[in-house]
Amino acid sequence: MNKRISTLVTALLLTTTLGWQQPFATITANAKTTTQTTKKAKKVKKAKSTSTHIKLQGASNARDLGGYVNSKGQKIKAHRLIRSNGLSTLSKSDQKKLVKTYHVATDVDLRTVIEQKKSPDVKMKGVKLVKANVFKSFGAFPDFSKKGAADKMMEKSYHDAITTAQGRKAYKSLFHQLLKNPKNKAVLWHCSAGKDRAGMGTVLVLSALNFNKKAIAKDYLKSNTYLTQTNKENLKKQEAGWKAQGKTLTPTVVANFKAQNGVKMAYLNTMYKAVNTKYGNMDNFLHKGLGLTNTQLKQLRANYLTSAK
Repeated sequence: MNKRISTLVTALLLTTTLGWQQPFATITANAKTTTQTTKKAKKVKKAKSTSTHIKLQGASNARDLGGYVNSKGQKIKAHRLIRSNGLSTLSKSDQKKLVKTYHVATDVDLRTVIEQKKSPDVKMKGVKLVKANVFKSFGAFPDFSKKGAADKMMEKSYHDAITTAQGRKAYKSLFHQLLKNPKNKAVLWHCSAGKDRAGMGTVLVLSALNFNKKAIAKDYLKSNTYLTQTNKENLKKQEAGWKAQGKTLTPTVVANFKAQNGVKMAYLNTMYKAVNTKYGNMDNFLHKGLGLTNTQLKQLRANYLTSAK
């Protein structure tokens, strides 16, 4: 009998050693591992959200918004929504790229009449030009020898673009073109630097397409990157012009020039503040300020968005 019991114990130890019968601690550990693996499996890989910088000889701040992913997991279709700076010096190859590669069919010029006459857009074959002046004209420049003069000027322009009938009329025109645009074509909107009037237009378009403020700000601030070389050249001209008037070029003056040439969150926040003060929120502004209906907003989203998966 003792021999039989000894044989059974040996067999049991052997099965345990070979792993056919696992100790409780091992089972518990494996269960935790399985649970962790299941949790990891449930995590959905977030789609990359990015736009494309369109490299042109005659425009440094041109971008295709296609590829941006909104808060609902939808991305903007490629070659449909283009923002840019001035188009007056586009080369032949630039024009071909915009028309053939990016399918631009409508050019919405947000500049003043004076700017449009002084530096008219290059006429691109098959592209409709729409003039939508956010401002009728610019007022007199403030005294740049005073600290913060440029910031105040820029913030006022962002406020006025939203609160004046002229500004709203221009952006209504932009959305009208977006609603009319064929499904296989692109709308391009621009101003001179492609950062302020075009930037605000982009804020409105992205807001209508369900993008949050963080994503919008990220796109907005990219102008500082793409305009780096252009702004260096502009600063040299501005400094030379200041000196030519017999004025002393101080650090304050230079700081004002740089503030005028760039974009800041303070400018964008001034726009949001103007929207909230007069309309309560951005959604109300799209409806009441620009006259967009729920049906039109749905149409915009159906036309320009697709699943990011």
